[in-house]
Amino acid sequence: MRSQIYKTLGLSLFAMVMLILVVLFPRDLDISVVGYGIHAEYHFSWEKYANNIKTFLHGIFYEQTLGPTRYEGETAEAAVARTVMNSMAVIVTAFVLSMGLGILKGIFDYQSSDRKTKWLGGMTTWLFQSIPDFLLILIYQWIILNYFPFVHIFAEEGWEAWVFPTLLLSIYPTFYIARITSASISAQEGLLYIKVAQAKGLSRTRIMYKHVLKNCMSTILSHLSSLFVYMLSNLLIIEYFSNFPGAANRLFIAIDYDLYFGAGANYEPSVIIGICFCFMVLLVIAQLVSIISKYKSGLR
Repeated sequence: MRSQIYKTLGLSLFAMVMLILVVLFPRDLDISVVGYGIHAEYHFSWEKYANNIKTFLHGIFYEQTLGPTRYEGETAEAAVARTVMNSMAVIVTAFVLSMGLGILKGIFDYQSSDRKTKWLGGMTTWLFQSIPDFLLILIYQWIILNYFPFVHIFAEEGWEAWVFPTLLLSIYPTFYIARITSASISAQEGLLYIKVAQAKGLSRTRIMYKHVLKNCMSTILSHLSSLFVYMLSNLLIIEYFSNFPGAANRLFIAIDYDLYFGAGANYEPSVIIGICFCFMVLLVIAQLVSIISKYKSGLR
């Protein structure tokens, strides 16, 4: 287990260093007007590259700042802290919601596998996992705009700004956890501790929630890293299409991608690095929990 932890920390540190080097890559273009068109040329300079790295490191270690942003009077660390906190509220709530509902859905899927309600169990789980999240977002917006026009789905403040991104982010994780929970419970069938509990006259519900589910938690938590990777990758789409002022949306703004010239004039490397570092820390924590859970459950 220790070797896996050290490997995770080492790879994460290496990935963060490589990300910093890529983000600080010079992106200055020589733009000129040629005839009736605009001509852009790029010339790489090691001197500019070294100066970008030196300026960034000097700001961190000597000035204790990540640097400025495109907005006057705002520092990069202030922008990162504000947007990351907004996103964390959505991520944590969506995770708790998906864990609770997902486990309950997984229990229902397992119990209905040999009943007439089977189509409400595993089939619905499979269906919602197969629908692209982008399509779900469009369907959700279409329903709200056409049938509930009084709801502000693009609000930046208030309960609408927080509730709807949370619900959207929790859809796939709920059914992902449901599938894992159902499979984990099935793997417990016929084990000795279940037979002993049944011989003692314990009810099926008590055996499920007090014994079986407890033994399945390590297996469920072992998938935490892949779950968080999906949630973070999907967060950008959800925040962008719902106009939520979170870190993923701010990251997209900081990249300032231009269709014709690549990075725009308002490219913010310090904001990109700060947000990516926070997301990296979150992924490392999830990975460590996953490794420990695999060790406890006997998975290798």
